[in-house]
Amino acid sequence: MLPSRMTFNDLCAAYVRFKLLKPNTVLMYRTSVKSWLNNSDIEYIHEVTEDAVIDWRNLRLRTVRRTTWNLHRRHLRALFNFAMHPKRRWVTSNPFKEVPPAPEPGRLPKTVAVPLLDHVMTLLTRHRGTSKGMAPRWFWGIVVRTFFFTGLRRSQLPGIRWKDLHLNEKYLLLRYETSKTLREWPVPLHDDLIQDLGYLEQQTRDVLGRAPLPDEQVFNGTLFNPRYEGSVLTPDHITRFFQDLTRELGTPISAHRLRHTMATQLAPTGQLKSLQDVLGHTNIKTTMGYIHPDVAQLGGLVSHLPSLRPIGRSC
Repeated sequence: MLPSRMTFNDLCAAYVRFKLLKPNTVLMYRTSVKSWLNNSDIEYIHEVTEDAVIDWRNLRLRTVRRTTWNLHRRHLRALFNFAMHPKRRWVTSNPFKEVPPAPEPGRLPKTVAVPLLDHVMTLLTRHRGTSKGMAPRWFWGIVVRTFFFTGLRRSQLPGIRWKDLHLNEKYLLLRYETSKTLREWPVPLHDDLIQDLGYLEQQTRDVLGRAPLPDEQVFNGTLFNPRYEGSVLTPDHITRFFQDLTRELGTPISAHRLRHTMATQLAPTGQLKSLQDVLGHTNIKTTMGYIHPDVAQLGGLVSHLPSLRPIGRSC
């Protein structure tokens, strides 16, 4: 295809074919291309200019967060870098590189208060509720505890197989197929979670009438709720559960918030390198971004300042 006839969709298709990306990553690139096409009149890659990217940015920032636009920009920048390679030379410049990212506010990580988590456990063990997306509640209680005790990403949980669980050795092996960074690492299991997983295994045996096979899914909620679509648990099932739970609680809760909460709870130990290993981060700076400052701990720090004589109160 001539460079003058190459569209954004053509470029995206060539890129993902060359890179062998994971399905979720491919979807993200296609979403970024869609963001461009839906908000720009330019379809062919050789027609893109710096001014066109600026116009796209200014239009999108009226309706999306800066972090969202920055993510789309990074994806399109990568596509144009691919197109600029000397073997291809489909474009001669990269306007998505020339236009800088939008400054992002330094918000605190979103966490879940531990008392709220205790309330969640009460809801999931004592209250039957009516939401079909939260049944059976004992199963979803184990899912919530797994996210909290391991810091897993939402996308990782459905990929866990029985062969990955080593309950006697007290660890879970996260295989590279489920990893965002295509890495493999062990995650230690809390004693409370080991009991939960033992109970889940017994319930699975009872439903199947046999021991689960090594390659079968551990967190297969469809075994216990016939109303679920499909025969395996998916990330969408997890999302819908947390949406239902959020509505019932009246406050946001998600797998990612539990991941932040786990990191925040462990950060005061000072074992940041170990925390980085558990979370599966390749860069310690990423781990630091997950840590929510503890106000009480900060108060203890400033309490070491010397006292000053108070100012007079009389006029």
